[in-house]
Amino acid sequence: MTLPQPLPGLADIIPYKGGESVLPGHAAPVKLSSNENALGASPAAKAAYLGATHKLEIYPDGAQKALKTAIARHFGLEPTRIQCGAGSDELFQLLGRGFLFPGDEVIHTAHGFLAYGLVARQCLATAIVTPEPNLKVDIDALLGAVTARTKIVFLANPNNP
Repeated sequence: MTLPQPLPGLADIIPYKGGESVLPGHAAPVKLSSNENALGASPAAKAAYLGATHKLEIYPDGAQKALKTAIARHFGLEPTRIQCGAGSDELFQLLGRGFLFPGDEVIHTAHGFLAYGLVARQCLATAIVTPEPNLKVDIDALLGAVTARTKIVFLANPNNP
């Protein structure tokens, strides 16, 4: 019997290790590395959640039709131009799966979001990393890295998706 084998390179991906939530000597450290809200959920968000507790056993609308319609209306766009996801990681994965082929290139900056390089590797694409002198995006370097194999350019500005 032949065991299933992962795609080449997948086993080489180092798992993401998030920042610590505990800091010795500090009762309640503020953690900013995971894009969490240090102020907590807004009262309106809490009220909306509590208002939905009578139907938690029902799957939400996976197509997010009402949300897409509201976003589209607010920004004057067509709802078909809006894509929602469970966080930016999911949206980046969808982009990669939809547009990357093995050997394609993904360009991102040296201090950009860790997920950019992971998307490239998971899709068997090549991650091209451009420098960020003085922790700022070098647009000329970013554009200079574009080749015929480039399919996605990720740019976090400000550097926090």
